[in-house]
Amino acid sequence: MGKEILKKQIEEQLDRFEKAVELPFNAELGEQMQYVRDGILNVEAYLSAPVKILYILKEANSTDNSLEDMRDNLIELNSDDPNRINALWGNTWRPIAYATYGIFEKKNWQDIPDINGNATEILKYMPNIAQINVKKYAGGATANEKEIKNFYKKYHDLLHEQIEIINPDVLVFCSTFGFFDSDYFAAKKKIQEWIPVYQFKDKLLIDTYHPNGLRGAGMTEQEYCDYIINAVNNWK
Repeated sequence: MGKEILKKQIEEQLDRFEKAVELPFNAELGEQMQYVRDGILNVEAYLSAPVKILYILKEANSTDNSLEDMRDNLIELNSDDPNRINALWGNTWRPIAYATYGIFEKKNWQDIPDINGNATEILKYMPNIAQINVKKYAGGATANEKEIKNFYKKYHDLLHEQIEIINPDVLVFCSTFGFFDSDYFAAKKKIQEWIPVYQFKDKLLIDTYHPNGLRGAGMTEQEYCDYIINAVNNWK
């Protein structure tokens, strides 16, 4: 598929998704919640990638309801300093940036430079990925699981359609696999016991933790990143 056709499909689907979603009124802010767009960060870079990776998270963290689109923010991680990332984005996106860099460079965590001071290098593959949230409007620092589950139930057809348009080779579920498992990936085959990795048709499914919840999961950042890096590169 050509990049212009894909761009058109993406934006048309996001428009339909936005029109379909009933956005709640936030009494604390005194305004209706903002629909947050997501998906492929850069279509041309994504199509040229040797492996197409989609990270699936729960929701955007934006307590002031000002975030309209995840895509441009994730390429530079919202920092004015090209060699550092914004601290507010770091806990979630630093491990994802490391894992992505390790996959493309075929390096494990110990051989990857520290992102603080080398952000330009570590983030250079971020345009090659896609990222979506299950819930399309923002929440706070702690996700409301019931809200996200209800959003998935109501709009799962549109979420599935979005994934099909993105058409990734690898799907990394960051504490989100349970939302999709029973109805979307019923025919999967487990190829790694723990932490679970599955084969689904021609795709790799990685069922891992949210990167901002590693301490509660008893996992280090190194273990988290190497688990994703090794799962993808062994599969490739």
